[in-house]
Amino acid sequence: MSFKPTSEIIVRADYTLSSNPNNKRLKQHMAANGEMLVSKQELHIYNFLLEQQSLHVEYEAAFSGADKTLYPDFTILNLNTKAIYIWEHLGMTNSEKYLDQIPDKLVWYEGNGLKPVEKGGNLVLTFYNERTFYKDVEKVVQRIVDAR
Repeated sequence: MSFKPTSEIIVRADYTLSSNPNNKRLKQHMAANGEMLVSKQELHIYNFLLEQQSLHVEYEAAFSGADKTLYPDFTILNLNTKAIYIWEHLGMTNSEKYLDQIPDKLVWYEGNGLKPVEKGGNLVLTFYNERTFYKDVEKVVQRIVDAR
């Protein structure tokens, strides 16, 4: 498995197009399957997910908790194991307001039954780091694809 953006994306994954009513005007990046995404980072992640045969991927699927509904970046079903992963890519690391909201979001997810994959759960969190972005994403996708 090698993750580098190319112009030739072969869609092997199953997918459902987003039904999120929010952010429509902010979605400017088109994925290989026609899905419109907000950021280039999300685009690269999404296209890489689409190349994985054993996954079903949805961008910004509704995740309803006890008190509200959020639209995490990616909801991924491993078709072999039936494990579902919620992936939040926290890419706007240059925005103080955005960074200040992250702890509350993480507490909300935990309060609604999601634990980070590092603790045996199904919540994937990635932060944008220019030097390690592709390596970090490849590692996460490999973990999801290889999950038992």
